Amino acid sequence: MSLHILWIVFGLIGAIWIFWDTRNQGYTFPASFRWAIGTFLVPAAVIPLYLMQSNLKSRQKPPRGKPQDVTSEMFQRCNYCGEFYQGNPEHCPKCKRLLKED
Repeated sequence: MSLHILWIVFGLIGAIWIFWDTRNQGYTFPASFRWAIGTFLVPAAVIPLYLMQSNLKSRQKPPRGKPQDVTSEMFQRCNYCGEFYQGNPEHCPKCKRLLKED
């Protein structure tokens, strides 16, 4: 197989994969298309560049939203009777003693 044909096949396979991957990551169609065209034309340069930027993008912290009450999912132990309760109640469900102090 000629080196030119191998280069075209490699570029075409890379372009299809990058187009599919960018669409799965939420890129717009024009952005995905630009990545695919760049990969088809210069696969040896664009594929490593795409992998590096994709790796950096996946390491970014998720955007900060509203604070969530994580205690609603946890089980806690009452300091007075020792029973476990879930959520963030003001009084123990078993002994009815005040759990929150101001």
